[in-house]
Amino acid sequence: MLIVSANIGEGHNATGRALEGAVRERWPGATVQWLDTLDVLGPGVGPLLRRTYVANVESTPWLYEFFYTAIWRVAWFAAVTRRLVGAWSGRRLARPVARFGPDVVLSTYPMATAGLAWLRRRGRLDARIGAWVPDFAPHPFWVYGSADLTLVMHDVAVGPARRCSPSAAVAVSAPPVRAGFRPGDRAGARQQLGLPPEAFVVLVSCGSLGFGDLRKTVLELLGAHPDVLPVAVCGRNEALARKLRRIGDPRLRVLGWTEEMARYTIAADVVVMNAGGATGLEALACGRPVLMHRPIAAHGRANARLMAEAGLALVSEKDGELAAAVQALLAEPDRLKSMAEAATRHCDSATPLTTVLESLAEGPRNPAPQRLRAEDALFLHVATPQVPQQVGAVLMLDPKADGTPVTHADAVHFLTALPGLRARLLPGGGLWRAKWQEDPARGAEDILTGSEAEPGADFETALTAEMDAFFSAGVTPEHPCRARLVTGLAGGQGALLIALHHAASDGIAVIGALVGRARGKAPVIAPPPGRTNLTQRLKAVRFTRPRSAAKSEAARLARGVWALARAGTAPRVRWETGIDGPERHFARAHLPAPEVRAAARRLGVPTTDLVLALLAESLHRELGAGAPERVRVLIPMSIRDTGTFRQLGNHTGAASVDLPAGPMQLTRRVTVTRDSLRDQVGRGAPRAGNAVVRVLGVLPPWLHRRLARLVYRGTWFSVIASVLPGARSPVSLNGSLMRTAYPVLSLAPGVPVAVGVMTWADRVTVCVTVPAAHTARGDRLAAGVTEAFADLQALAS
Repeated sequence: MLIVSANIGEGHNATGRALEGAVRERWPGATVQWLDTLDVLGPGVGPLLRRTYVANVESTPWLYEFFYTAIWRVAWFAAVTRRLVGAWSGRRLARPVARFGPDVVLSTYPMATAGLAWLRRRGRLDARIGAWVPDFAPHPFWVYGSADLTLVMHDVAVGPARRCSPSAAVAVSAPPVRAGFRPGDRAGARQQLGLPPEAFVVLVSCGSLGFGDLRKTVLELLGAHPDVLPVAVCGRNEALARKLRRIGDPRLRVLGWTEEMARYTIAADVVVMNAGGATGLEALACGRPVLMHRPIAAHGRANARLMAEAGLALVSEKDGELAAAVQALLAEPDRLKSMAEAATRHCDSATPLTTVLESLAEGPRNPAPQRLRAEDALFLHVATPQVPQQVGAVLMLDPKADGTPVTHADAVHFLTALPGLRARLLPGGGLWRAKWQEDPARGAEDILTGSEAEPGADFETALTAEMDAFFSAGVTPEHPCRARLVTGLAGGQGALLIALHHAASDGIAVIGALVGRARGKAPVIAPPPGRTNLTQRLKAVRFTRPRSAAKSEAARLARGVWALARAGTAPRVRWETGIDGPERHFARAHLPAPEVRAAARRLGVPTTDLVLALLAESLHRELGAGAPERVRVLIPMSIRDTGTFRQLGNHTGAASVDLPAGPMQLTRRVTVTRDSLRDQVGRGAPRAGNAVVRVLGVLPPWLHRRLARLVYRGTWFSVIASVLPGARSPVSLNGSLMRTAYPVLSLAPGVPVAVGVMTWADRVTVCVTVPAAHTARGDRLAAGVTEAFADLQALAS
């Protein structure tokens, strides 16, 4: 193990010593080496940085505060400085780290972590990286996603750490302090140190450098109460120690550098400090309350805020506040006791250092995040609170052969194949798109909930109520997967409801992965392909395709782009109400698949075209006299091939088709629909649409967002309809037959109707998504598809 620290103050080295002790306790035969980051940054750099740090804290705290605030509030400044520091430190650390060849690297200093993360990103460091933040408040220079594990000191610090780097794996560690810092016998410690047993001992420590106006602090404590006995630890600041000794009060004890810090901490009633670093952690490990008095700029004030939020410290900023706090604790011993108990509880509940080190050395690595593809980013950009973007499925499950319904364990086993199960979306910003980060700790158990249908309720009514409630609550980028197992439906049936953020995947990958899992195939979802530069792409085209084929493909793409460009705005459909919230209603219908295929063959059209013609007929009947001659429908179409069939993300294009919605014979509507689709697909509209989306993705995210919202809305289409391939033969989940599956689509801004169609075994299923205010319309549209097919069959007979 390699411990990378820095000799700047004592806190970083103290943390390193605690880690070394835990390493030797867990692996007695381990080889441990140390590396001081400041020593390898270049001649004179270490002393310069130390002097700069001291000068900033003591002489120009406003400048230190300004820098600290800037790295939190100005994203580009934080990104640039992190990259510069990481590159500088990483290049300097590369040779000594490689010379030692560690299995695990433990960092206790932010510049060290930045450099190690830089080496990992460039493939120059294979060792596992653990980064400890020995302050209560992390900041952006502390936390990097390329580290395998970042350890903070309390639950309240987890959120700020993830704000620093959303891809980081963050956990809470027990305070990294030496073994002597633990709750002990206060009376015995005082006897050994010669301190009076009845006094109220206040240990005043401002770190090894003795920052702050300790003289003023000590005088305020001496004036607070006659029982107060201050013990001032000046560290290596001899000038400060001499100044305090001149006070001359017999109650005051002044110490320089001492190896008895653990015993003094155990002997104290409270610990007063102004930074909250290693001294604060040592106080908490001993179960001692903390008073943060006049915290130093930047990280000192941040530490004080978080420690107070955790209930582990009182904060005083002005003259007299420290004395008042001490007087209050003297008058309310129960309050003092509760603070001490809170510190002890926190340390007892935190994960021990040896356990953390085991999980770091033997657990999964923090996987590298994958940049969000342009096709996927589209759905992230267009999502709003009123129009969340999620796809899903409803799987109907018959009871097993012995009459038992599907169980929670069955569903968990099934959902392990769900694309995006362990993913969370890391926000982008500036010039960088968001990223998907895998969370190895997340499993199917974390996304699956259960629901029991109301006893005696009608099957259709109960299922509709469950769907409406479940899918009206949108998924979030942080939790892009949700699932619910509904049991207790009439006939012993169950329903598995699955929702997935549209930026994570399209419906084909979801259904394909789930069907594969049900049939015993390995739940492997290939990651998105790595980025390639333009030269590599051109070479791929040149050497994998004949030149004539490449020219033909390019000409087809150009025709498709031209067709999109001249399509213009969609014919206006006068929906009575818009989308005023995320609440949705889902209407369902199903048709006999063999009869649908037979009707399509009889009419000489593909099955997909026939189903879309039935939808056009339903729209005509619903819109009545106010229906336009044509309704523009956006039809997502898969462009997956054997290389992308099981990859995450959206591998789709789209055809914008004007379906006939005016008065005409039903058979005529079928042939017009076929011709419209053939025209769009023949011109390469799906791949052209995909190409346009990819081109937009080259733009900076802020501009991509604006253009995405401009093109994906009701101005250009009025309905979304997708025909998805399902299972052509029966599918079983641990003996429970999946008789039916309904695909669930999301709406688009200004587009209040979306229709998902899927062939599943012997049924063609239809699921209509509408806003909750359009409930009756959704039911009529679903019923209209069924009625239109019945009329078509009657015409044929």
